[in-house]
Amino acid sequence: MKKNNSVFRGQLLCMAVLLLFSSVLTGCGAPSSPPPTETQKSDVAKKSVDEFVAAAKKKPKEAAQNLTILMESLDAYANEYEGPYIELRDAAKELLSLYQSSAAKDKIDAQLEVLQQKANALASAN
Repeated sequence: MKKNNSVFRGQLLCMAVLLLFSSVLTGCGAPSSPPPTETQKSDVAKKSVDEFVAAAKKKPKEAAQNLTILMESLDAYANEYEGPYIELRDAAKELLSLYQSSAAKDKIDAQLEVLQQKANALASAN
């Protein structure tokens, strides 16, 4: 009886692997989604910056940490799409350095405004 049990388990395992393998293969031929349009890219970047700026004004003590997270996205956009996304990323880098150096509030506010303007210009260009 034990031998039959192990054979049955082996058959079940084999069937499970085949089922998994066949479901993976059926997904391989599916068409991929089209790349995002310029408008979609700029809208996503602008929305991320808008949300960051609003949160930074509301909770300035958390802004540097939140900006570090935003920088990951902005770096990816700058590397992938270049152009105005590099300017946006660089404005965010400047802001991050101000936070890290404990710059005066007016300097931080001015750079927040620069970041917001870059995001607005990006979105209005499309």
